[in-house]
Amino acid sequence: MAEYTDDEIKEKFIDFFEEDEYHSELIKIADNYPDEKSLFITYNDLTLFFGVDFPRYVVKNPKHCLQIGEKAIKEVLGGAYDEVHIFLRIKELSGSRRRMIRELRSDDLASYLAIDGLVRKTTEVRPRITKAFFRCMSCGFEFGKEQNGGNIDEPMECSGCGKSSNKTNFALLKDKSEFRDFQNIEIQESPEELRGGEQPQRLKGWVKHDLVGQVSPGDRITINGVLEGKPKRSSRTSQSRVFDIYMDVNGIEVKEYEFEDLELSEEDRKRIEEAAEDPRIFARIVSSIAPSIHGLTTEKIGLALQLFSGVRKEMPDGTITRGDIHILLVGDPGTAKSQLLRYISELSPRGMYASGKGSTGAGLTAAAVREDVMGESQWVLEAGTLVLADGGIACVDELDKMRAEDRSAMHEAMEQQRISVAKAGINATLNSRCAVLGAANPEYGRFEVHENISQQIDLPPPLISRFDLIFALIDQPDKKKDSKIADHILSLHEEGERIEKKGLDIEEEFRPEFDKEFLRKYIAHAKTKTPVLTKKAIEKLEDFYLQLRDKGSDDSIPVTARQLESLVRLSEASARAHLRDQVTVEDAERAISVTNHFLQKVASTESGELDIDMVSSSVSHSERTLMSQIRDIIRNKVEIHEGGVPEEDLLEEAESRGFSREEVRKELDRMRSDGQIYNPIQGKYKLA
Repeated sequence: MAEYTDDEIKEKFIDFFEEDEYHSELIKIADNYPDEKSLFITYNDLTLFFGVDFPRYVVKNPKHCLQIGEKAIKEVLGGAYDEVHIFLRIKELSGSRRRMIRELRSDDLASYLAIDGLVRKTTEVRPRITKAFFRCMSCGFEFGKEQNGGNIDEPMECSGCGKSSNKTNFALLKDKSEFRDFQNIEIQESPEELRGGEQPQRLKGWVKHDLVGQVSPGDRITINGVLEGKPKRSSRTSQSRVFDIYMDVNGIEVKEYEFEDLELSEEDRKRIEEAAEDPRIFARIVSSIAPSIHGLTTEKIGLALQLFSGVRKEMPDGTITRGDIHILLVGDPGTAKSQLLRYISELSPRGMYASGKGSTGAGLTAAAVREDVMGESQWVLEAGTLVLADGGIACVDELDKMRAEDRSAMHEAMEQQRISVAKAGINATLNSRCAVLGAANPEYGRFEVHENISQQIDLPPPLISRFDLIFALIDQPDKKKDSKIADHILSLHEEGERIEKKGLDIEEEFRPEFDKEFLRKYIAHAKTKTPVLTKKAIEKLEDFYLQLRDKGSDDSIPVTARQLESLVRLSEASARAHLRDQVTVEDAERAISVTNHFLQKVASTESGELDIDMVSSSVSHSERTLMSQIRDIIRNKVEIHEGGVPEEDLLEEAESRGFSREEVRKELDRMRSDGQIYNPIQGKYKLA
């Protein structure tokens, strides 16, 4: 590689900046100073102007070259802009200068690189001293000292009288010292860049001057800058030979919100288009979801639709309607809930897996947490799983065990798809435009059909109602079904043993129709489509919705408008899976089928009636009616029975009003545990 003297570097930059495009840009920035302070140049422009040698030299010796480049800017601007200091920043690096965090090596230290990532944490913006001025308390002499470390570096002796620091004191002159804005950020590898199961690696970045405050947790960015190393401390007095790495950030490029982040070659596009022409394409996609898990076909159809999602829409009044499909899996232990979550998180181009318990201070949503930053305790805004999964799917196991802070934030995160944080002076609104796939366990071990779902899992009804689909996975003894599952599991183990022996192919039964890599690309491409509802599809959805509403009675409300919106999202997702520009009757029928399955299994009473209150409320409509009747009976009879209404009288009266003794006894127990009624004497009831 060619070598250059300082004068040669300066002359080259002067020639470059005197070109019309950048010269006029410099004048514009200088005129707007200090509102504008940075000149961004592209690596490609440097290469076009100089060829490859000089740009390569610059990125291998970035700090020195950028300092000289900034001096060259001063010369080009001339004396009229003497007080102006413009920072030189290089952007849009390509090829070997662009890396994943896991690819960074010791040879990269002190060189200029571009790193793509997802912002996980940001600290508050704070002033940081760069040149400290001191006054000697003995002679009054004032002098400055450059500051580079984490703590203020006080002088060892006075430059005036020569006294050492143990013979005199030095006062810091804050008003004369020089400061710059400073912020620490942390990025991690984006999920779409990782192979299934890989854990994302992280990198800290030091952001200064006019670059601070540009990003929020959850943003997908490229940081350009110099890779630096800092020795770890092995003790208070000694430093380790092992270094931590960080990026001294020179520029930030924020990526726009878009679906197709995976790079697709022409060959990929051709294969995707060919696959979409197959009439069985949706069935093939469904069969590619967790093929090692037997059955659960309808549930897998729902998960496939979730992967493609509906269309996010902005209404004329500015209201946003989400396109993401939320699904809750609830059921008995050993029904493969966690396996399905793991599989979907690896299949989604932007999938994230987490536990409701939360593995970080941010939990599922976001939080302001205290953290050590360069030896100082600072408030840090940290993104949780839903923010990091922006644009993908957040797969949350044990959702019922989430933190109290997350419970209050989840409503906004799932419906408005944003998360507000206000703590310790940090006020931020972060995007959470993702689908939620949650799994929850019944509080008492087993899921009871025809029982209110919110009474079985520790989640508030308003949050449960945000899910478009709820699948109850129930483990019921069934000889025929159990035989098939046993055969499947044993065959799976046999196949695992076969694979361990080299040279044996995977049996057709366990091989997915599409591998994960292709399916991720297919999904990313499909999500760029914006299918529109046809008149026939609208009629189909409307007929189904109205038919269900017509079945409503005084005792139950089958569905609400929220289920109609879910049907639209599911229909659009089906159209996307076929790469269609229009939502057809077939798509509407698929949405109706999977919705009907969910309603029949989770929102139906023992009499077979649909009652959406079993999902969206802590009590079903029929339970609410019975509760009202019981309160009415007690209120009317307590005048006769001052010591409390006898249970037998209460049961007889309720029976005459059309309720069975069994359901009345059950409701009495529930009302008593809720504190609505009490027993002043055993076997007698009063209103609380």
